[in-house]
Amino acid sequence: MTHSTMTINGILQPDGVTLQLDKKLDLPPGRVTVTVAAAARPKGLTMLEVLERIHRDQQQDGRTPMTDEEMAAEISQSRADDDE
Repeated sequence: MTHSTMTINGILQPDGVTLQLDKKLDLPPGRVTVTVAAAARPKGLTMLEVLERIHRDQQQDGRTPMTDEEMAAEISQSRADDDE
């Protein structure tokens, strides 16, 4: 009996049962044994954490977000500048 062992990364879905593998396995169909280990998280903040920190810092500095109208005007002006 030949044993084929592979190491592949993937994502455990929120249901705690389903794995989404990064690539297709080159194994014949049938039962397999799966060993799972949590992957090391990248060091540093995620993009979402950075954006949340920027937003929080801006609020603490008294800055208010643009209104929809201000944002539309900014986009229109930017497009007009691009057309020139």
